[in-house]
Amino acid sequence: MSNNPVLNRNPYFNAQAATPNTAYAGEQFAQQQQAYAQFQAQQQRAQQSAYAQGPFVQQPVAVMTYDDAMVRTFELLAVAIVAGIATAVFVPLQSIGTVAIVASLAAFAFGMWASFQRMVKPVLAFLYSGLQGVALGALTGALDILYPGIAFQAVLGTVIVVAVAVGLHMSGKVRTTPKGRRIMLTVMIAAIIFSFVNLILIWTGVASGMWGLASGNFGIVLGFLMIAVAGYMLISDLETIQIAVAKGAPKEFAWTCALGIVMTVLWIYIEVLRLLSIFANRS
Repeated sequence: MSNNPVLNRNPYFNAQAATPNTAYAGEQFAQQQQAYAQFQAQQQRAQQSAYAQGPFVQQPVAVMTYDDAMVRTFELLAVAIVAGIATAVFVPLQSIGTVAIVASLAAFAFGMWASFQRMVKPVLAFLYSGLQGVALGALTGALDILYPGIAFQAVLGTVIVVAVAVGLHMSGKVRTTPKGRRIMLTVMIAAIIFSFVNLILIWTGVASGMWGLASGNFGIVLGFLMIAVAGYMLISDLETIQIAVAKGAPKEFAWTCALGIVMTVLWIYIEVLRLLSIFANRS
């Protein structure tokens, strides 16, 4: 089972049938026991006949397919790309820093909100994708002015990393494990905490440069490490989709899976962009 907190809290994966009260005496108890035994036998026959359809067969809902999750993923990525391009083209250079910070903080808040939802709503998924697209578009636009061509390089690098992760997943050569996912989750949380501390140090002037502590040789090592972690998380996201489809998850759950993939892909893009800017600054 995936360690996805949204999936684990989903009521469809944790539905339990209530058992009747058998606290009767004498003949009433015997009659109740006999009736309940018959009920159990009927339920068992029904479950056996519908076993291949998964645990959702008792729910009158449309089930999710792998294509559903992929289509929703492309829709959210399209929103992020369009928002990023519009921001890079139309937002004045003097306002790019403010726009990037406000949009990234808002996207982080919506992302945290989504992580506590049992079933992510499309509106919430689109809001996160749009805001994160604005933040990354502003950042990319500013860096592309300093280092012409870095935007295309960042997109190409992200596509390569994602393609490698998807290829490893489809080939079956790499599979995540519960222990591996826990380790990656710990690293990811540590990276988020470090990013906030680093941002505060940059604002207060303690750390210098666009990336603060996450620059230089340490920034390069950190960037490659984060890309590896994000790639592993992307494989885990794809495995989560397979599990959800196999268990007959409802069609609406595709938005939850899609948002998880988009978060991971945009994380990869940020790390690739940061690495490229560090190398460009050295040349």
